Amino acid sequence: MGNLMTSFNAGVSGLQSAQASLNATAHNMANAETKGYTRQQVMVTDSNYQTSVGLYNNKIQVGTGTWIAMTRQVRNEFLDIQYRHQNSRLAFYEANSETAMEIEDMMGELNGEQFSTHINELWQALSSVATSADSLVDKEELVATASRFIQSAQVLQENLANYQMSLNTEIQRQVDNINDWVSQIRDLNEKIRKYEATGNPANDYRDQRNLLLDQLTQTVACDVTEQVDGTIMIYSNCGYLLDEDIQYELGVEYVSETTKLLKPIWKSTGDNFFVTDSLEYSSDNNTDLGSLRGLLVARGYFEAKFTDVPNQPKEEDYATRLEYNLALDQYADDVKAYNQSIGASVVMTVQSQLDSLVHGIVSVVNDTFCPNIEVEIQNEDGTTSKVKILDEDNALMGDDENNTIGTELFSRRSRERYTKMENVTYTDAEGNTQTRDVYVYTEEDPSDVYTLYTLDQIVMNPTVLRDASTIPSVYNNLQDHPGGYATTELIALANSFSESIGTLNPNSKTEYNVFNFYDGIVSQLGTTGSIWNSVIQNQETTVNTLREEREKIMSVSTDEELSNLIKYRQCYNASSRYITTVSQMLEYLIEKLGG
Repeated sequence: MGNLMTSFNAGVSGLQSAQASLNATAHNMANAETKGYTRQQVMVTDSNYQTSVGLYNNKIQVGTGTWIAMTRQVRNEFLDIQYRHQNSRLAFYEANSETAMEIEDMMGELNGEQFSTHINELWQALSSVATSADSLVDKEELVATASRFIQSAQVLQENLANYQMSLNTEIQRQVDNINDWVSQIRDLNEKIRKYEATGNPANDYRDQRNLLLDQLTQTVACDVTEQVDGTIMIYSNCGYLLDEDIQYELGVEYVSETTKLLKPIWKSTGDNFFVTDSLEYSSDNNTDLGSLRGLLVARGYFEAKFTDVPNQPKEEDYATRLEYNLALDQYADDVKAYNQSIGASVVMTVQSQLDSLVHGIVSVVNDTFCPNIEVEIQNEDGTTSKVKILDEDNALMGDDENNTIGTELFSRRSRERYTKMENVTYTDAEGNTQTRDVYVYTEEDPSDVYTLYTLDQIVMNPTVLRDASTIPSVYNNLQDHPGGYATTELIALANSFSESIGTLNPNSKTEYNVFNFYDGIVSQLGTTGSIWNSVIQNQETTVNTLREEREKIMSVSTDEELSNLIKYRQCYNASSRYITTVSQMLEYLIEKLGG
């Protein structure tokens, strides 16, 4: 009788297990197309055994049926981690690639024509003045062409700056998304804890949470740790986004007082969200993860200028070998800093290169029209100092009625090229000492933006705008140059466009002239974009492979579930018939014993 009752319990437990399996299978089929849904499976194990001692002191165990251990999600935690990691890396490079493509469009077309067209037109205008220096018409055309050149360069610079600023919107959006996703995960944590405390699985809540984690880790690299109560903690960039029930929100603030570019911060402390301000990235140290960091790297932290690009020192510029070696050491440090900021950012790289190109052209033109020499002047306190002054002996002058000297074509908004000083005693490079009025050159000072011939400050010289005849084209020293017009110097100026004005960046050895410098910028941008596209293609292959492996495990196969439905139905029917049979046997025994 006892064994029959035990058998009756075994049948009931089988019925319960089959019913739970049927419910899970039906739930799987109902959610086969639900995004983020994970296939569920009822895990059935043996229940307790009844143990007794047999006739010959042998151990007898009688099973009491089955027991539902859990209804589990069919997932692979290792694949989840790998998928999220690789997808985060893919998002980083996609952000950079998209930025590169946007800039390529800007560089390739400027109001319907390439910027290089304006460079060629400026060279042609200078060539025309060189061959007909007495032509006022050609000089007026040079002024008009130079104006278009500067305007087009500044439009391109403004477009880059506006695009750089526009990324603030996307950075703000992603920061808001991070806060929203973490908030939803926190709420799901609470639901999962409460529901699973009753002994029931909260698998649907876990699916929602996993879907949010996929989105979160695509935006920012995270480490996720699950607790014993089913909740998770989220750690990112040396801080917790979610710690137990406490959410630490992100905010944004300006990078500095001089820029309106945003950066993410921890709201609670005001500290930078990303531990380092370095934009340098590498797969080896996992600094190329997440679309948010990808945006920050692509955008950069400020609007770059030519002064932000270090120039390699030349030995002839230093009095001793020691001074030269010290300059080389400083240059190495500057290049390292460049690579951690401008060199890593596609926007800042192009900004600095464009500014370097325009600065190179402006310097070549102005230094031809207004050459300088370095002299040593005597100060009132008896000391001496080295300054640059207008080389009046070799400077050209305009053919206007005043024979204006020292007239530059391109000026700075807030600084005159020269400051006149009277009765200055100076010694030139040849050791000759003389006293006279001089024009002291206002040198460019990287610490004072208003002294720089940078795109922000360059304007056309108002003097040549009013009167094109003031453009220097006549020898100042007519005794040594009886021909009058400086055709040789002006031709040399036009030809200097074919001479090197430097490299695109301190990591490159290739030198460019005025004509191919811009093409070099566009070419390097295209090369960088191609490299990123190759990385993206490889990452997409990796991500798709991991996604497929994940889907094979966690996704619902309707054919398989239909097969399971039939199998569990048969199990249910078998358990029902088994219970009926045991019930009939008990009834028969009771009737016989009662009789």
